[in-house]
Amino acid sequence: MKEDILLESGTNELEILIFKVGDSILGVNVAKVERIINYQTTTEVPNSHSNVKGLINHRGRVIPVLDLLTTLGQKCVIAPKERLLIIIHINNTDFAVEVSSVIGIRRLSWSEIDLPSSILLSNSETLITGIIKGSSDEMILMLDLEKILADINPSLALKEPKETRGLEGKKLVVVEDSTFLLKVVNESLLKGGATVETFSNGKDALDYLQSCSIDEIYCVITDIEMPIMDGLTLTKQIKSDSKLKEIPVILFSSIVNESFMHKGLSVGADAQITKPEIDKLVELVKSVKRMVS
Repeated sequence: MKEDILLESGTNELEILIFKVGDSILGVNVAKVERIINYQTTTEVPNSHSNVKGLINHRGRVIPVLDLLTTLGQKCVIAPKERLLIIIHINNTDFAVEVSSVIGIRRLSWSEIDLPSSILLSNSETLITGIIKGSSDEMILMLDLEKILADINPSLALKEPKETRGLEGKKLVVVEDSTFLLKVVNESLLKGGATVETFSNGKDALDYLQSCSIDEIYCVITDIEMPIMDGLTLTKQIKSDSKLKEIPVILFSSIVNESFMHKGLSVGADAQITKPEIDKLVELVKSVKRMVS
């Protein structure tokens, strides 16, 4: 599926796969989708997490299947054999999600994706990172797959780094739309002595950077997938601005991998790292000035 994506980097566009789980209409960035396959019987695993339905053997690969119906508290009238499986790749991890049906693919701008209300954002347990207005009164909810995956397998969650000293006196800008991930990254950097300004989308971060002295900012750490303005567009804007271009930018995202890194390079990112490697992130933050000097 990824081969069909011809979006230019830094244009603030994306393609989302729209699907249903029970009565919920949900969306996921196509960049995270490996393929859609027909239903396969899953093999249950004793004592596994309640949100894991079981395992499938897909082309010789053993892939866990997540039970979104249970996770989202939904019911589905469609018979299991008529459902579909979406194979996802994030954080260097493969898994599948069982869905009631697939509606299609929609190309849009991140500016068309609204942030959830402050009520949802105040809850670190929310599984929604954005909301898209569909036809009529329908709304498409963008799922926080990283949070769902981390709840099932804590080893894949961001953890506080073993060592954070060395950040004293450094002012960092962190841009991340997941309240869950933003909290962990922010607390880790603060414990290292850094001063941190946090934003949930690239536009607010860019407005802030344009209003302050560049000498204040040590570096920018940004996710890629964010409502309003994504991280690739933010990076491109920073690197094309004569005032801001010397600020190092680190892309910290679940979709960073070997095949995706050319997009970060094309917009001028100084470093790229996949979640949840926060230890490596801290080391990059410490050395990024030397990397670009």
